[in-house]
Amino acid sequence: MTSLFVQDEDGLEEQQSELLHQQNQDFAIESRSTSSQSQSQSQSHTPTQQLESSIPVVFHDEGTIPIYPHREVNCSLLLKYQQEILEEMLVKDALLVLGRGLGWESITGNLLYSLSSPFIQLSKTQKKKSLIFLLNAKDSEIIRLSEELDDLSWINDDIGNRFVTVSGESQSSKRKLIYSEGGIISITPRVLVVDILSGILDVNDITGLFVLHAERIKETSNDAFIISLFRDKNEWGFVKAFSDEPESFTGFTPLATKLKILRVANVSLWPRFHVTVTQSFQYYTKKNSKRFVTEINTQMSYKMNKIQAALLSCIQACLGELKRHNPTLATEYWDMENIHDPNFVRVIRVSLDPQWHRLTYTTKQLINDLVILLELLESLVALDSVSFYQVVKNIVDVNLKQTVVGMNRSMSPWLNLDESQTVIQYAKERALGKYNGEYILEELPKWNQLGILIDDILNEKSQNNSENSGRVLIMCSSRKVAAQLNQVLTTMKEKKSGANKHFSSRSFMTNRLRDYLQYKEISALVKKISHELEHAGEENDGASEDTEIAVSKTFSRNGQPVSKRRRTRGASVVARVHQLHTGGNFGDNENDDEKENENIMDLLAEDKDEGVEEKDGIEESLSGDIVASEELNFDWIKSNDQILVQVYNDKHDASFLEELSPSHIIMYEPDLSFIRRIEIYQAMKADNPAKVYFMYYGNSVEEQKHLLRIKKEKDAFTRLIREKANLSKHFETADDNVKFQTHKSQVVNTRIAGGAKFRTEQDEMRVVVDVREFGSSLPNLLYKIGIQVVPCMITVGDYIVSPQICIERKSIPDLIGSFKSGRLYNQCEQMFKYYDLPVLLIEFDENKSFSLESFSESKFIKTKANLSKSTASLDNKLRQNLQSQIFSLLYSFPKLKIIWSSSPYETAQIFLELKANQDEPDVGMALDKGANRNLLTQGGGANDGGPAILNDDPIDFIRSVPGINNSNIYKIVKRVENITELVKLSQDELIDILGVENGRKAYNFFNRTV
Repeated sequence: MTSLFVQDEDGLEEQQSELLHQQNQDFAIESRSTSSQSQSQSQSHTPTQQLESSIPVVFHDEGTIPIYPHREVNCSLLLKYQQEILEEMLVKDALLVLGRGLGWESITGNLLYSLSSPFIQLSKTQKKKSLIFLLNAKDSEIIRLSEELDDLSWINDDIGNRFVTVSGESQSSKRKLIYSEGGIISITPRVLVVDILSGILDVNDITGLFVLHAERIKETSNDAFIISLFRDKNEWGFVKAFSDEPESFTGFTPLATKLKILRVANVSLWPRFHVTVTQSFQYYTKKNSKRFVTEINTQMSYKMNKIQAALLSCIQACLGELKRHNPTLATEYWDMENIHDPNFVRVIRVSLDPQWHRLTYTTKQLINDLVILLELLESLVALDSVSFYQVVKNIVDVNLKQTVVGMNRSMSPWLNLDESQTVIQYAKERALGKYNGEYILEELPKWNQLGILIDDILNEKSQNNSENSGRVLIMCSSRKVAAQLNQVLTTMKEKKSGANKHFSSRSFMTNRLRDYLQYKEISALVKKISHELEHAGEENDGASEDTEIAVSKTFSRNGQPVSKRRRTRGASVVARVHQLHTGGNFGDNENDDEKENENIMDLLAEDKDEGVEEKDGIEESLSGDIVASEELNFDWIKSNDQILVQVYNDKHDASFLEELSPSHIIMYEPDLSFIRRIEIYQAMKADNPAKVYFMYYGNSVEEQKHLLRIKKEKDAFTRLIREKANLSKHFETADDNVKFQTHKSQVVNTRIAGGAKFRTEQDEMRVVVDVREFGSSLPNLLYKIGIQVVPCMITVGDYIVSPQICIERKSIPDLIGSFKSGRLYNQCEQMFKYYDLPVLLIEFDENKSFSLESFSESKFIKTKANLSKSTASLDNKLRQNLQSQIFSLLYSFPKLKIIWSSSPYETAQIFLELKANQDEPDVGMALDKGANRNLLTQGGGANDGGPAILNDDPIDFIRSVPGINNSNIYKIVKRVENITELVKLSQDELIDILGVENGRKAYNFFNRTV
């Protein structure tokens, strides 16, 4: 245990004043009553007057400075670097950037507990409680922090420590009560910003904010909005932020930008190569070190190497073609060195998003091919040979299906490369190939090494060595791999060939082959049904010119480009179908499938005759999360004999390892974060550390991906360290607030003429905003330009700019959904009923093109609908449909004003111009318009009288029911709570609510036999 002395955050102002007095004690004049002091003051009168003219004079009375008591807090941090981080974060507001896997949960839990511990005794039985808000925490992180705080409360005998989670479904009165009781509160940013703006929570009552995942915070996010509201009125509270993803800090001066958004001045960087972190993990010297890691460098088979080389060649060809088609958009990131980055395709897609609607079909198909090829690279080292061949065959079948129905020119370009035939051929040979008349059924090389390793561990544990008593923990990347390892270890058999040990998993491979045969039978039925449906529908007229893939000679087999002439396409299709099915060897497709099925049946018959041997010691001690057997047999297995197969997860930290206390840890696949967690566990178990085994394929994509991740983290920390060294000191006052930096003089009319209202630049404007709009960034931007944001649950409109102007804001996806449900027409009717100038605001994303074309496109995924119609014609119809619906809306409401905004920033400027000569809106009138006072929120009436909060989707559904209209819908809402209760109403009850005719229509609709 470590003990830290923590002082109350509430006395921070007094401490700062005392510190200021100490720093300026040479310049400050202290008034004293004794004669000797008066004499000394008269002697130094002249220099003091000189100081008064240049340096502010600070008067302090030391007797009035309160001295708060200290309290000892026991923390559960054992490593030196964790203790230093805690001490550093306690004394100053800072952004903490920590390396992956260095135990952020324990550090955050101890920091939150120390900051929330009460120090001031208000009465004999009551202490002053802190109010700390935790932002951006995931559900799993909340559970982990709650457990950490409970442990710390038990250590410190502090039962009163509170950790509460608040959701948006809770009522405002309950949230206000929770805030008054204090503690640590995990809350969504949208709820917190509404409560602050509506006055439910006073920011001066907040002790501090703790922000997780600081790398995700943007200037327009609600987290930044909360920090701005907090810092504008509360200068003594703390703001602390945390991030464990240094690679996400990108762009120009990312550290300075993030500190500006967080409103903090300090940053704390703790990479893995930090001296203190390294010393904490190196407890022993090299001579007497008990910790060691055994690396098991497994070489891939010949066929796996050939497939990997072919896939890399295909990726390189796709990247080259992508650059050729988009020379002005290509960046240095589009390189083979970065293909192992998990976000490689996403980064390319984000860079192309602004011009996505202008890109050719070829470019979009190439991006889709990159996704497929990268997934194949991962599957090569993770899946067994039969499963990998099944994945490859699925890709080929999908492209062949498109070719058969007339979309030959839309086939994936990489399948036209010679390397694609290498992938198909060797994938098939690994699964169904023969050697010396026997089927290969190639096993993954890691399986044999894993079997040998576990056999050695079990032999070592059988010697009753107390130091090696504990579980054997096997870690892998996914649940699919975990299920695979469970089955492999269960069915593995030892085969001795001379002095070498060898473990065979042929029984597992036979079962996988049987599953593949069942899959083929099902897929054949699916193909037959889909073929019949296609012939029953409209015949395809062929692909349009927009969907033709125009590629260079690189994407051609044997240097011959695919013919573009429609007359010769038939022969080309036949040739390509045969080549894709056979991996380059021409033959009859149906006969090949029949031969393949016969070969599989012969192999299964051979293996069935061999029988299944009894389970060996490995299977008896096997345990895991996933059990894939027909019958579950429950047997008692001692903890020391258990073999656990677990999946890498962010929730797995050093405490997870401490709970399991494994004696041997096998990392079946590399994971940087878990390696660090093992180091923490080894440092805490210095007397008896676990033995660690690290398995990887040498000279493979798996190894390169792991090394790239280490390199990227190191480079990211290096950039941040250099930027931190060059950071300038930042000082600001209230006049430097961004709210006062907007040039209102450009839009505000200060001239008094013709009865116009006089308005100065300092007059604060007001806008009433619907609380459901706080999911967007516009309320934050309105606040930043100096407009007061008043959140209310209004029924008509989203933004009330003035008593005459009401604005309904729609993003493009919302606009499409509103047209589809018909809700927009009802919203316009309500706006015209209560306001003189209704406005429809259509707002685009700042990262997208300011055009409807980019949003009219369907997602770039080949679906059944795309097989019979060209993508370009479908997108054109969608765009025309959206435009025609806008025209129809204007035809129905000719006086409706439409504002087109390219981004939320532009929208904020438009609001400022709209309010230039307008009166401020009345909040009470905005609430009354369109509200049914018969429907009140729970706990409403005399207390608040606010309108009920209704869910739009169920309301839209109810409106579509025959017999229910705008005049009687609130009667339904008042009587029932959900749709389930509505459909269970009898005919008499519906007639009583809706009337005779409408009640019968609704009842017949709900009870009609389909």
